[in-house]
Amino acid sequence: MSPRRALTILLATAATIVGIVAFLLVPLSLVTGHPDRALLEALVVSAAVWYIARVMRADRRARRAEEERLPPERRPLRRQPRRPITFQLRETATAFLIWAVVVGAIGAATGLPAPVTVGVAVFAGFMLATLTVAGRHMMFRLTAEEDEAPADAAAEDARR
Repeated sequence: MSPRRALTILLATAATIVGIVAFLLVPLSLVTGHPDRALLEALVVSAAVWYIARVMRADRRARRAEEERLPPERRPLRRQPRRPITFQLRETATAFLIWAVVVGAIGAATGLPAPVTVGVAVFAGFMLATLTVAGRHMMFRLTAEEDEAPADAAAEDARR
């Protein structure tokens, strides 16, 4: 590793630490009645994010340029992203109704006023349905067999 790259990594790490500390101090400054400090800390966070993004972009550009100089057979394979998780409307609506009814029944059984029960049931039904459907999709994605052949298996074999 070159001294310049080591210095860049060290400065990016320091900027990350300073940015996180400043970010965590913003609410503290607001609560203690120092909005001027909160503004200064927000500026520090912005500067840290700008610096880190600049360094990461430059590093990515340099790595890609270095890879482009390699012969095609020696270039690293790019990972093909998975299909995004999609929410099916019928499945989500069914989960929402089930959760809303369950939460509404609990609210009615505990003696909450009707408007509160309806509001809580709608909100909780939405949140719990989202978690249920997303969790189900992630569970089946994580436990799915990875026996599908890559789309460009021939090209991958040719590279090796």
